Amino acid sequence: VEAVAVLFSQAIREPDDPLQDLLADIGSRIGQIFERDKVEASRRASVEAFQKAFHASPVPMAISSLHDGRFVEANLQFLRLFGFERADVVGRSSLELEMWVDQQQSRVLGERLKERGSIRDAEVQVRTKAGQVRRALMSIEYLDLRDQPTIITTLVDITEFVGAREAQARLAAIVQSSEDAIFAKSLTGEILTWNAGAERMYGYSASEAVSQQVEMLVPDDRRKEFERIMARLRNGEKLEPLETVRLRKDGRKIVVSLAVSPLRDGAGRLIGGSTITRDITERKRTEQLVRRSEARFRQLFEVAADAMFLIDRRGTILEVNPAGAALVGVKDPAALRGINIGELLPPRELESARQYLRDLLHDRPIVEPFEIHLEPASSDRRFLHVRSRVIREEGTDPYVQVIARDVTPEKESQRRLLESERQASMGQVAAFVAHEINTPLTNISLLSANLARAAKDPAVLEKLMKIDAQRRTAANIVSELLSLTRSQDVTRIPVDVRGVVEAAIEQTGAFRMPDVRLVQELPKDPLIAPVDPLRMQQALVNLLKNAFQATGSGSVTVRLRSENDHITITVLDTGSGIDPEMRARLFQPFVTTKPRSEGLGLGLVFVKQVVEGHDGSIQVISEPGRGSTFTITLSNPSDKTPAKATKAAAPRATPKAP
Repeated sequence: VEAVAVLFSQAIREPDDPLQDLLADIGSRIGQIFERDKVEASRRASVEAFQKAFHASPVPMAISSLHDGRFVEANLQFLRLFGFERADVVGRSSLELEMWVDQQQSRVLGERLKERGSIRDAEVQVRTKAGQVRRALMSIEYLDLRDQPTIITTLVDITEFVGAREAQARLAAIVQSSEDAIFAKSLTGEILTWNAGAERMYGYSASEAVSQQVEMLVPDDRRKEFERIMARLRNGEKLEPLETVRLRKDGRKIVVSLAVSPLRDGAGRLIGGSTITRDITERKRTEQLVRRSEARFRQLFEVAADAMFLIDRRGTILEVNPAGAALVGVKDPAALRGINIGELLPPRELESARQYLRDLLHDRPIVEPFEIHLEPASSDRRFLHVRSRVIREEGTDPYVQVIARDVTPEKESQRRLLESERQASMGQVAAFVAHEINTPLTNISLLSANLARAAKDPAVLEKLMKIDAQRRTAANIVSELLSLTRSQDVTRIPVDVRGVVEAAIEQTGAFRMPDVRLVQELPKDPLIAPVDPLRMQQALVNLLKNAFQATGSGSVTVRLRSENDHITITVLDTGSGIDPEMRARLFQPFVTTKPRSEGLGLGLVFVKQVVEGHDGSIQVISEPGRGSTFTITLSNPSDKTPAKATKAAAPRATPKAP
């Protein structure tokens, strides 16, 4: 106060010592005031600069209280990293905001900060507001802010870097552990890297290969190919896998599949290429063996005498060999692919065939050979022995391999053997019957003739005539039985077959109904062939008689043709036809479609014996309600009919046809 009074007093005083001391003190104090202002201004400028740097920093930064860990400030990058607003952060701690993936890591870092006074680049995992985990390098320093103890935390987000680093490490591990040879080369062909797979494949260690020219792996006969590959690489092209040959350290050549890709630096400049090579020597050898095996199988498949089918689980034909196609009357095996095998079977065989296939696919016990028969339109019934197995291959549906053997000839041989035995038995019976019955029949004939001469009563004469008719029927039956047991040897002589056919037609005219039209299709020129005219005429009489008896109206056609080295005689009617079951037994003895009073069922047996005696064959095609067609085929290797040949007269026979 005194100093102020003196300073502002209007009285003039001499500066004595006390006054000077007072003024000096005042000046000192005024200087201190000005100095503090300068310091404060400097501090404010420093704080302002820090705040600007803090908020402008591209590095996430936050300031928190050392006392309770609550955030005091956070910059924009920090807020962006975690996805928070400033108001969400200030006044709350990192634990409250659940920023730590591992809270134990937070406590460990706190202890380390106390011990060391700072933390540098500690790798941590943090969680964002959205729950995403990020990896960062964390640094922490003490900071005295406004006389308050705080810490400043900086984070460097290394999530992408770590991901890239880990990916690179994984890639390096994959490359190193790969069985394929993987190496990098420069645009001049210098080997830059060399993995363990390359060491194994080529025999060179990494130290031997790196810095060498990749051309050392190329055989002389592949140089031009290699030059083309390098030229394309220098153009920045990527080469798709290429099969070629490479050279090992020991001089052995290996077949490889290689792919070449261009390598570029961070700026996108082409700096070289990477090559991935796979040794396919064994695979190529295996493929070659498989191809050879398939070729051998295909050859066996194609030339096999047995029918072979490959069918899927639904019965669809996948593949069939020529023998299988021929078995069902088809020339081109390809025409059967995609057809269900059930379409080739008779209706009555379908269910047993389906059950056989089901048992196969379900690995149930089956009886083999499985017997089945076909009825191709172009031939007679064919009997088959079938053996099959299921093929199960990984990645594909199971399919069935079917091998069918045509046992029709064996069946026919068995049938002939049984028939021969049956005929031998019939011969014995017939001889006994003929001996035991012919004598009474002769006596009946004589007695009835004597009675007829003495009788005058018309009623008695009529009954005697009926007795004689029955006697003749019995005699015919005995005669038929004997005819089957006699020798069936034929005596073939060159004869005009037209005469044989015409004689049979004339002999059976009485059996033709008035509404039945007879059609004769005979050649104009003589048709000379070696036949037994009498027996062939007997056979044709039996066929014509059956045709006339089966046809109440319509037509019966007789056709004679010469085709290449054989002739055919066809008897075709439009009558009632024959059902399949009866057709299968048609040439067996005592099988007939007629009433017993009209025949024993031996006529067609006789026909077949005659035809087979001529080394021929007989076929029948018939459907109920659509008539029947019988075709006799005889070989005629000397079919050289002279231009002026005359029709040979065939001897007339009077067979006892049933």
